[in-house]
Amino acid sequence: MHLRNPKNPIAIVSREVQNRIYSIKEYRSAKNLSAQMAVEGLLAAIVLNLATGFTTMFATRMGANASQIGLVIALPQFFAMIILVPGSLLAGRIRDRRRPIEIAVVLAGLFYGLAGFSPFMSNFKVWFLIGMISLANVPIALYNTSWQNYFSDIVQPADRNSYYTLRTSMTFFAGIVVIQAVGIILGGTRSEQVRIWLYQGCYWLAFAITWMQLRILRQSPQDIGERSASNWRDLGSAIREMLRCRHFMVFLVFSFIFHCGWYMAWPLFFLLQVDYMGANEAWLSYIAVSSSLLQWLTVRPWGRFIERRGIRLALVIGCLGVAANPVFALLSVYLPAGIQLPGMLILNLVNSCTFSAFQLSILQCLLEAVPERFKSINLSIYSTVLLLAYSLTPILGVQLYNILGADLMAMTWSMAASIFVRLLGALLFLLRWHQLRHEPDCGIRA
Repeated sequence: MHLRNPKNPIAIVSREVQNRIYSIKEYRSAKNLSAQMAVEGLLAAIVLNLATGFTTMFATRMGANASQIGLVIALPQFFAMIILVPGSLLAGRIRDRRRPIEIAVVLAGLFYGLAGFSPFMSNFKVWFLIGMISLANVPIALYNTSWQNYFSDIVQPADRNSYYTLRTSMTFFAGIVVIQAVGIILGGTRSEQVRIWLYQGCYWLAFAITWMQLRILRQSPQDIGERSASNWRDLGSAIREMLRCRHFMVFLVFSFIFHCGWYMAWPLFFLLQVDYMGANEAWLSYIAVSSSLLQWLTVRPWGRFIERRGIRLALVIGCLGVAANPVFALLSVYLPAGIQLPGMLILNLVNSCTFSAFQLSILQCLLEAVPERFKSINLSIYSTVLLLAYSLTPILGVQLYNILGADLMAMTWSMAASIFVRLLGALLFLLRWHQLRHEPDCGIRA
């Protein structure tokens, strides 16, 4: 009877020790989950960089023209756009939130493996590559949306920044290693036939690594919940819920505008570097890797900035950096011929200092704004809207370039259009931050 007395010091110490043991277990569990997510993100980034890091150059080596280059970038997004919402409705029937991610990983690896057979397709090899990359992007889009939903369910808002910072750091590291290694190997290859074989090897290696990614993914906890949206009636309810949420709709519109300006310049960057500066695979990797290296070095400082100043201000700074990117690219092409590529590499580092801020904050701002009811469907609608921008604006950028004359002046004006839209989106996010500056920010640590 004496031991049951709550004032008994032995009983009190026993409870404290027990609580301490539970807290240690929770801490270790959280650390394990964070590490698993980081490693899975690392493998996902390796797959994506192997399969898409040099796709445009691979298509060019097989004879793709400027219009096909635009399709290499835009058509995969169009495929994903038309499938994403129906795919999310189907995924909503699965109680285990992890299962749709696993299925998406397997399908993406399969299509990337098939893309490696493109050079065997004779006169249709470029179109076969475009088709396989487009089909692979469907499960990639479903993977991203399902992972966002899974991440928001199993990680509390207060812990999201630290988890996502570690995962983002690992994905940047993967970009550094993979792009640099592949770029140096491809750029140093003199035989065109050997270079084509190496491209094929990248796709087949990506297929193999997806199985490693799947194994790591299966070590993460299952998230068994109620079945969510499963039919078109639920989609209508989700849209009505979304339209009533002003906070989310404002974020959706602003994000769409900014991403339109961002995406429309992507094929233009490639054409600028290859056609006007003479870049090969090695130089493309130097520019990409130097940028990724700086992003990797700055991801943790930006994570700490978010904990002090919040995700909304970090998003504004990141958007301004992305808006400055085409400005520096245009400055580089007007430099003397011998220093254009080194100049672009150096100038590209300026805006790279802020890209981690954008990468860390855009997802957290989305999860902060999205309505909890029908969350998976609302996330898929948001992704579909961005895929609409991704599928149309790269083609628009290339068409504008062709209409204006397909010369350096046409490139300048096309880039200027991208700069204007990006800057508009950044200013709109600045307005949003100003209006919400007194409201709680889930990124700030108390």
